[in-house]
Amino acid sequence: MAPPCQPTRRTTQGRVSLRDVLAMPSAGFCFLAMTKTGSTAVESALGRYAEIAVRRPPRLKHMSARTFDSVWAPVLEHYGHPRESYELTCVVREPVAWAHSWFRYRARPEVAGRPNYTGDLTFAQFAERIVAGDVDLGSSARFVRTRPDRPDVTHVWRYENLGDAVAWMAGRLGVDVPEVARVNASPDRPDDGIDPAVRRMLERHFAADLAVYEAAR
Repeated sequence: MAPPCQPTRRTTQGRVSLRDVLAMPSAGFCFLAMTKTGSTAVESALGRYAEIAVRRPPRLKHMSARTFDSVWAPVLEHYGHPRESYELTCVVREPVAWAHSWFRYRARPEVAGRPNYTGDLTFAQFAERIVAGDVDLGSSARFVRTRPDRPDVTHVWRYENLGDAVAWMAGRLGVDVPEVARVNASPDRPDDGIDPAVRRMLERHFAADLAVYEAAR
């Protein structure tokens, strides 16, 4: 039977490298990169050890657990890594801080004029659009949800414990713990404060995501 996807190359160590998924199934894990949670820093620190690395397009790089199980798990299984042989891990962020990071990121001058530009909004206005459904940033609760017949995401880390997540992955790989650089971070804004009422509104909206964050390591 032909594999679901053909690899673009095989390294001299025999590792499969697909053009487009950070996966280390031989070390017993695959890292799922949720948006705005330091995934670029993780890739910079550990990407050299990946047997498979998806870097673009963003919709593939930031695939959810369910998409991974549907799209990439069959590829890994074809190359000798059944889904039960490795765990999934990811980083999640406190949802209000996560939304605020998106707000700052979309306010960069280079994206002015685009439909998702936030430089002309207050955070309260941005939050109202999220709650109204006009802005969909995604959901960590949906991100970590696997198919019913697949194992759960077993290691979910808090963004502020990113160093611990990298140390855990380095331990699985059997390599020294690398320094985690701050890359692709959202710029600061003069109005970076979050009104308590806006926070409460978003916490209600992101209740399921907040539960995932509070249960994370």
